[in-house]
Amino acid sequence: MGALRQVMNGITRVVVVSIAAMCVGCSAGCADNSVAGPYCGVFAEDEVTGILGRVNRVDERSRSPIRCRMYGENGVLVARATEDSWVEFGQDGDNAFATLEDIAGGEGREVPGTDARVFSFLGDASKHPNAYAFWLEGRAGFTMYTVAAEEVDESTVAALEELVIKYAPQVLDGVASRTEDPGPNWNDPATSAPSGEPSAAQTAESSREAESTSTGSPGQ
Repeated sequence: MGALRQVMNGITRVVVVSIAAMCVGCSAGCADNSVAGPYCGVFAEDEVTGILGRVNRVDERSRSPIRCRMYGENGVLVARATEDSWVEFGQDGDNAFATLEDIAGGEGREVPGTDARVFSFLGDASKHPNAYAFWLEGRAGFTMYTVAAEEVDESTVAALEELVIKYAPQVLDGVASRTEDPGPNWNDPATSAPSGEPSAAQTAESSREAESTSTGSPGQ
């Protein structure tokens, strides 16, 4: 199974206990601890609270592109951008476009006036499924997804898709890789990388292991 799918399937298992504890604790004592927007310096308060409820904490990495988590009474919302979607989102040696076409079951939504495509879908977990939306443009990418959030459904997916479309141009402003080739598909002889190069999945797994060491949670 590829790195991105492993991350998706593992998100709920990794954090559900901590999220449950956070929500239980906040049900009685967090009314005065809400954090006002804009969140991550970008997102409007009503856009986020419509998905998460009251937001109690925001963790943002001090680097660009954006990497940020918003913790609310109903779960967590992650916003994450990358200059190299082949490494971050590709799996099984495919680039992010081919990977998400497979996962989402289609070629994505074209965005007029850009070379971007947007993929959005609901995870297949039977309990607390996660909602995902990805903006891919050249080799750059931006994603927003929920983690162990309550009452997530197709309307959540639609809301994240619109947020990604609204904010990706701002989040990725100045990122040169938006105009670069999205990267090879390892199993496609016409576009494959030289055999000596690591696959996107292998590279992504290495970067996620390093990140896990510093953040305490894999792939986020």
